[in-house]
Amino acid sequence: MIYLNAGNLWDDDYLNTVIKWNEEFKTTIQVKSLFGSVAGLTPTARSVDRLPYRDWAFTDRYVLKAQEHGIAIRYTLNQSCIGAIQDFGEDWRKKLYDDICELHDIGIHEWTIASPLLVELLRSMYPDDFIEVSTIAEVATPQDVERWLMLGVNGVNISTSVNRDIPMISWMGIRLPSVSILANEACLFGCPWRRECYNLSSHNSERSEELFGFYPFSRCNKKRLADPVEWIRSRMVLPQWMNRYQDLAGVDWFKIAYRTHPKEIALPILRAYMEQQFTGNLCDLWPTISNLGGTVDPKEITCISCERMDKIGVLDYFIEHGNECSDKICGHTCFVCNNFLEGTLCQG
Repeated sequence: MIYLNAGNLWDDDYLNTVIKWNEEFKTTIQVKSLFGSVAGLTPTARSVDRLPYRDWAFTDRYVLKAQEHGIAIRYTLNQSCIGAIQDFGEDWRKKLYDDICELHDIGIHEWTIASPLLVELLRSMYPDDFIEVSTIAEVATPQDVERWLMLGVNGVNISTSVNRDIPMISWMGIRLPSVSILANEACLFGCPWRRECYNLSSHNSERSEELFGFYPFSRCNKKRLADPVEWIRSRMVLPQWMNRYQDLAGVDWFKIAYRTHPKEIALPILRAYMEQQFTGNLCDLWPTISNLGGTVDPKEITCISCERMDKIGVLDYFIEHGNECSDKICGHTCFVCNNFLEGTLCQG
């Protein structure tokens, strides 16, 4: 069985669809948790203009319905920067502690966290709750794992940088109670803006053309648009690859991202992963924001065939050769992904 931790839209129709599909695929794959947060309630790695507002009555009812159907709500307290310690301390005393207690009281007992301080605080409050490390924390080495285990976490969303390092993932699976892979993250491999992108969102920054030209969103998207090989370099895991990761690395959990997007974008992505098969455009699996940073939607100009990725053995190559590109420079001392791109561009 494969388990999905899918983005939570906090929407009744969306939840009903997830419940329906869980029944349809009950022998092969299940959405076991929905991750996300509510706008304006707790700090998170998304600015409030990208999150839904929900009152306590709705949240309580939603959490209960999900639980009745075997789906946990995994709440994200995953801001990459908690700010000045005195400001965090004041917010903790005035509001954050009470909000977390209320969330716990309505049935939320699973958390995704990027801050070690928050891990310590949550673990002291709720010794039996499930706490996982956010992908934002970039856990990528055995030493990283040991440090977070020392703090009391139950699981880790590993850094996408090691998504193709099967031996490393296997080791993490032996050491950790729970290992999860973020499957459809198309951030640039080795992105120089990634940390700042999360920090700015954690401080609730607006995505504004007037503020340094949609910084940093326009930078990364323009890079993808200009050089589509970045899609091959990104560490995305195709739906049909999940079983191979399970067989080779012992990973049962995969995280599917799209929580700040409408159902029309989110549900086709979830469906592809529940069917565990997708032959279309790789760009369709990434929940891009249309006109991200003032640019066009990548799928309007780029088409990379997932079917061709399988036919020419993209995953096979990395299984066979491991993470050999870790000490190379893309496009300078390594051209593997460039060569793959030539064989995967859609025809016609």
